[in-house]
Amino acid sequence: MDYSQKIAAALGILLAIIMLCGGSGFLGYIHGYQTGHEAGYSQEKDESYQAGYKAGYEAGYKPNLEQNTHNGYTLRNPTYQEMKAFLAQDVTNTKTYVKDEYVCVDFAAAVNNNAEAKGIRCAIVDIFYPEGYGHTIVAFETTDKGLIFIEPQFDHEVSLVVGKSYSQINNFTPAPRDDTIKRFLIIW
Repeated sequence: MDYSQKIAAALGILLAIIMLCGGSGFLGYIHGYQTGHEAGYSQEKDESYQAGYKAGYEAGYKPNLEQNTHNGYTLRNPTYQEMKAFLAQDVTNTKTYVKDEYVCVDFAAAVNNNAEAKGIRCAIVDIFYPEGYGHTIVAFETTDKGLIFIEPQFDHEVSLVVGKSYSQINNFTPAPRDDTIKRFLIIW
């Protein structure tokens, strides 16, 4: 028997074994096991994810959707009228702006801290202007009117529109430099 005949015989035997095993269900068993394992693992993984998501939502996110715990007291999103009532009693807007001493970020921090002391959730909003300049205001997520931006120096509701001048869209005295809003960042 020459070399090519030996290879043909070996391939024949191998083919016979494969056919025998395939006919006996061995290959089907392997394929079925693998397919079933992958499907079961995937389903179990999906069910575990869904169960974990639901448990986490029920335990943490859902109860805190309108309230958050902060330093031992509960913060909640106010109604629009509660926000207005808080701003009316808050005296931060009566303070004097003093360049390099008490500036926009100080007003925003004071309103934020005073709101949180009353249990009201309040955000700091950083506004970025061209040439590295910026401004800081606050925001409240009201339960009935959504997100409201407030200029804490005057307690005025303001609008933020990227690409527009902050002073122009809010009818303020024009700024001494370009106050076109490049972007803004809300920090809760």
